[in-house]
Amino acid sequence: MQFSYKQTFDKDAATVLKMFCDPAYHKALQEAMGATGYRQVEHSDDGTRFMIKMSYEVKSTAPLPGFAKKILGETTAVTQTERWDRSTKKGEVVVEPRGLPGKIRCATSIADTAGGSAKTFDWDVAVKIPLVGGKLEDLIVGDIKQKDPIDAATGRKLLEKY
Repeated sequence: MQFSYKQTFDKDAATVLKMFCDPAYHKALQEAMGATGYRQVEHSDDGTRFMIKMSYEVKSTAPLPGFAKKILGETTAVTQTERWDRSTKKGEVVVEPRGLPGKIRCATSIADTAGGSAKTFDWDVAVKIPLVGGKLEDLIVGDIKQKDPIDAATGRKLLEKY
């Protein structure tokens, strides 16, 4: 299942990208999103390419039916990797919930706009479980969409420091 959306910021793309390439931003964002047990697993930054791998536990904001609770649990351990290329202003987010066969990936980019900048998210969610995969995809997409306003508001607030 694929879907896209944008977030807007009142600062230029270079300033917003500086925030996205700061490990402290990722920790603050996940905590604001309700994640617990945040841990930075890996990080690299050569000035052009940035990568951070983190782990945390998260509870779905969407009510889960019984079959989904059996697969995902009440809370889910997640490993997330985010990459940015400063020269192209493009990135990728890979979300790996423990025990979920499939993929949750997002191509990201940031560009200047007349009033600041905009970050584009192009998500691809695929769950490979016969009979219930499509239903789980719907739940995951719903959860991502429900969390977007919190993600956007938190990003705008954290951007004040940059």
